[in-house]
Amino acid sequence: MRIRQGLFAILLVLVSLAIMGCDSDLTPDNTIIVVSDGVTGEGAGANEILPNAIVYKVADKESEFFAKLLTAEKVEGANVQFYARSSEGSEWVKLGGEYTTGEDGKVALDGLGSYLAAKNLLNPGVLQLKARASHPLDTSLFVEDSLGIVRVLAEYPDEGEGDNPNPQVIFADHDNTVHATGGLNAIQDWINFLNVTKGDWPYVDDKVKGELDAHLEAGKDLVLITGMSPEIRYLCRQQMIDHFEKGNTRAIPIIVKEDLPYPHSPEFKAECLKTLKHLYGASKCLAMVGDTVRQDGYGAIANDIFYIPYQVNYEPDFWLLDTEGYGWIHPDTVVNNWEDVMQRIADGPKERPNYFMKHHTGFKNIAHRGGGELAPENTLVAYRKSMAVGADTLEADVHMTSDKVVVVSHDETVDRCTDGTGAIMGMTSEELRALDAGYWYTSDGGATYPWRGKGLTLPTLEEVFSDAELNQAPMVLEIKQEGAEIVEKVLDLIAAYDMQHKLILGGFDDSTLGLIKEMAAVKDLDIKTIFATDGVLEFTFTPLSIMQKPDYEMPADVLCLPNAMMTQVLMSKIRTLGMKCYVWTVNTEIEMKRQMDWLKVDGIMTDNPQRLEAVIEE
Repeated sequence: MRIRQGLFAILLVLVSLAIMGCDSDLTPDNTIIVVSDGVTGEGAGANEILPNAIVYKVADKESEFFAKLLTAEKVEGANVQFYARSSEGSEWVKLGGEYTTGEDGKVALDGLGSYLAAKNLLNPGVLQLKARASHPLDTSLFVEDSLGIVRVLAEYPDEGEGDNPNPQVIFADHDNTVHATGGLNAIQDWINFLNVTKGDWPYVDDKVKGELDAHLEAGKDLVLITGMSPEIRYLCRQQMIDHFEKGNTRAIPIIVKEDLPYPHSPEFKAECLKTLKHLYGASKCLAMVGDTVRQDGYGAIANDIFYIPYQVNYEPDFWLLDTEGYGWIHPDTVVNNWEDVMQRIADGPKERPNYFMKHHTGFKNIAHRGGGELAPENTLVAYRKSMAVGADTLEADVHMTSDKVVVVSHDETVDRCTDGTGAIMGMTSEELRALDAGYWYTSDGGATYPWRGKGLTLPTLEEVFSDAELNQAPMVLEIKQEGAEIVEKVLDLIAAYDMQHKLILGGFDDSTLGLIKEMAAVKDLDIKTIFATDGVLEFTFTPLSIMQKPDYEMPADVLCLPNAMMTQVLMSKIRTLGMKCYVWTVNTEIEMKRQMDWLKVDGIMTDNPQRLEAVIEE
């Protein structure tokens, strides 16, 4: 018996040597291998799950202490193999060869899709993976982990749609969304987080658990996307399975930041959701739920996935509602319990809201007068050139000719921008079309006039709306002329070209703005309006407490303000009321940066969209 025990002890040493290279102190009893739940968007395995594994040496393998892997040694030189199977109880199939861990104790299997195809495992409906560190001479002696990517995605469709068999799915941030009460904002959260009141780690709120149980029992998936360390994942994923797995339903995969080669959380969330959207198919992705707008919200909006902000702690710092370049969310959209999360998912995103009223339209590069520094202002050439160099929104002003044609021009006369003279309202559309709209354009201080005689004209509003390229861009539009006739003409064109959801409309004064509201209501058009001058003054000087009262009627919907007027105090008021603000006219890099980075406006109107785009991309 002693001889056998001695031989077994020697064998254990051999196993540890094989697993851990030169470290003879290790045995299978103090060695842990953790297979991850990673995905990748790079390399040969692009847009697929990327299994990777980390090998640890621990002091006490059986310890329940949640931080045991935080102090563990990551082992270099371990031999690791990966396996897959198509269903519970079926035979494990080896994928690839043997891999050796690096200094970080990690090894990854690239090109999972090709391996699954070769092994005829591509579309089983479910997929189970595991990693094993084994003795090179006796594979019956090993340390393995099969709790990683369990019952998840097995099909890799080219477009993420078609015959994809995967169910509908909710993506959720883990650390502060499905555990505790959503965010480490109170002492009770910290207590629960550190496993004082519950017997597992990390604590999952009972109400959250109930809602997610129902979600899983309905045959849908949940994918947890988190920034936590892989050491914590080891315990977290088992806790998730204990909480949520029901019989043969699909378990909850947990995707950890360190599984992807992206150092910043916003990039990690965005790239992870991009891959998951591809794997599940766009129509299967119900929502991303998370408490960090700049990470979870950014990742969701970047991939056109319905974002539900959950218990976002933004007071008093409204900058936390910024989705990192995709605009702001409205405080009223923040959800405070999972019952409401599920209701929001059931209701779905609102259909066809006005583009400018969406919470996540992103920072806008607005071509002021079509980008007058790049080409003759308010011409079709200017608008197209501005869009080609980075503008995503167009700005225009309109007047009406004597024969009732609405034309695009900032000035009420043609003197400054054409080779003619006189008021637009005193000219026919044919007389206007005969003028050279490129006559005075120069980009070198008058040394040359490259657009003279090139046939440029001031376009009609209908020409802009009907242009196949320009029609796709949102527009900031202002009626410069007074009277009901021009308002009706503009509204009829908006209706004819289905532009009501793509633009915001302003008037030169309050009387024109009033006509827009009245006539739009009669025509059953949902027109969002821009504050006129009097409304801007009212907004600026009316106390916030009055404007927050339920019976207060806002003069308009969106603020377009001169850049010199913008202050942090005014911007804070705008954000508190959950509104959007665009500034004009900003043409220098230093002012562009001030408005973007310090004041954090929603968009800038500029005569040089190319310059603004360069600042945005810095």
